[in-house]
Amino acid sequence: MKKTFLLIAALLMLGGAAFAGGGIDLAIGPKIGYQTAKLSYDKANIKSDFSNHFTAGVFGRVTVGRVYVQPEVLYFKTTNVFDASVVGVESDNLFNLPTGAHLNLTLNQMNLQVPIMIGVNIIDLDIVTLRAQVGPTANFTLKSQTLYDETYSLEGQQFELDQNNATTDKNFDTKSISWGVQAGLGVDILKRITLDINYNFGLSKMFDKLNDTQLGETFDFTNIDNTKQNLFMVTVGFKFL
Repeated sequence: MKKTFLLIAALLMLGGAAFAGGGIDLAIGPKIGYQTAKLSYDKANIKSDFSNHFTAGVFGRVTVGRVYVQPEVLYFKTTNVFDASVVGVESDNLFNLPTGAHLNLTLNQMNLQVPIMIGVNIIDLDIVTLRAQVGPTANFTLKSQTLYDETYSLEGQQFELDQNNATTDKNFDTKSISWGVQAGLGVDILKRITLDINYNFGLSKMFDKLNDTQLGETFDFTNIDNTKQNLFMVTVGFKFL
């Protein structure tokens, strides 16, 4: 993680030095947005995504001619829901549940994403600039919280889950870092306001070893094969420089 921040700092310092000499354009500023599994123009969907998957951070941009490098640091929340069945001995598992019981577990995570985009200005006018970009991204897990359904099922019947009887509280033991590749388009308005729509192709499975963790001693997780972070990210930013 330190190497990534050092690389971003080096790029911005290089851009600043060149900017002072008049050879390279440098920009830096804040941005906000949201993540979504599916793009939508519906206001209700956008409001829901913005509320549940809010993203905020800063970006820098070093431009040489039509080509630019844009490192970013973004803070965001992700939510994953897992189907789980109890496999541990009743007296030893998390909620003293009978073997074979089924319930859902929700994982909320706070993350720090560091993409480094390389792009080109396709159309470059004073009023509007259209950009295309691609680059690697690293996602760092900062904090996790495990939530449990209020009910569980056993042999087709529903039962209340008494969370007060939990013997211990075991958190998800997930990878602290996952990798991906982002690609997308961006628009600059009046050289100041930026709009980026990128798609993140996850390269790492976040929870492929979940059954080998402490929670795996109690639960068998059945839907962990497809846990790559494949999401759209929509952000709006403002360039101070």
